[in-house]
Amino acid sequence: MVEEANIKYILTIFDNIRALNPKEVESLYYGLSSVRVIVPSGEGRSKGALSIACSEIAKMNKGKIILDRSDIGFPGRDLYEAAPAIRNKYGPMSLLINSGSGKALIPLIDAQKLGQYITETGNIRDYRIDVVTSDPESPIGKLGSRYGSVVNLKGQVTYENFSEIKEFRETGILTDIFELGSLVLYQAIAEAMSKDASADAIFSIIENIFKEIQEMLEDKNSVEFIKRIVDDLEKRSLCFMGGLGSGLEVARMTAVRIGHIKRVLGDAVYVIRDVNLPVPRPGDIFIVISYSGETEVVVGWCKNFKKMGGKVISVVGNKDSSIHSLSDYSYVIYSPYIKGEPNRFYLKAAFLLSPLPLFLAERIEKRGLKLPDYILRWYHSIISII
Repeated sequence: MVEEANIKYILTIFDNIRALNPKEVESLYYGLSSVRVIVPSGEGRSKGALSIACSEIAKMNKGKIILDRSDIGFPGRDLYEAAPAIRNKYGPMSLLINSGSGKALIPLIDAQKLGQYITETGNIRDYRIDVVTSDPESPIGKLGSRYGSVVNLKGQVTYENFSEIKEFRETGILTDIFELGSLVLYQAIAEAMSKDASADAIFSIIENIFKEIQEMLEDKNSVEFIKRIVDDLEKRSLCFMGGLGSGLEVARMTAVRIGHIKRVLGDAVYVIRDVNLPVPRPGDIFIVISYSGETEVVVGWCKNFKKMGGKVISVVGNKDSSIHSLSDYSYVIYSPYIKGEPNRFYLKAAFLLSPLPLFLAERIEKRGLKLPDYILRWYHSIISII
């Protein structure tokens, strides 16, 4: 049943993408193609999905300059102050926002500040706000419509009961339908940009991505890999996750979701390099994501974790790599990569690990443990999709 539900929500993600308005996608695509700089903005897993794709765009031969608001070198305290500095130093810019609700505070403030600057200067040629959201009528959606583009991507779940809204605000919504869907859209846009293709190519690229993800998730080795991780997550142990660059973003997207379920067992999930990390204990697990499998710092983490008696689990793109050989078990995602072009590895890794909380919730329920109501509501909403 769990495997069947997993396939269902993956299908829902791609059904939502296929339902996108081609004109909205075209406006977003050509808007992003016209600028030199992209400033990504979002919160939580939505920001993670956007960051993974922006990393690929930055590394393309025909890529863009990516300026993250969290960088210490960002040229201003806010977008109002930074906008002229970015334009003078680099060229035209897009504030690219990924927000399912269209109400997330940080991107909303970013959009308001840049919108204020555009209004005061009247410069609509060098600055734009591009938005992907599930609510075009939200505050952020309206700013995208006014100053750039807005794409309506289904996926965000709305709860009418006030107590549920409060509960989810505090704990987060576990489903990744919007986040993973937006990641696919941005990846397809990056690949189309890399090829100087028309906007029409985006939907054919999406279908190709869907085919590859289906093949990966139907692979018996991937099913066995996920089940083995669930076996380890079910045990009383801490879970650490890590990687560098896009690998770190995949780790964060996955960790926050697993953390909700592990908390039921009295355990916790940590992301390497975050603050207040405890010292690993024998029996703890470390899930690492790395395309090359040779990143020196990450290899060092794996060696140290093994020395402390921990278990290393990896998702890599190279079966002959050091991280693969250090791992207690590993899954290899074959993702042919040409330097200067977008790589699908991290997108696939995000999809591969996305069913983990669903499998773990199913396992805990079978063991007779009671899950918190907010997790049960999420779990049953996912298994009833379609």
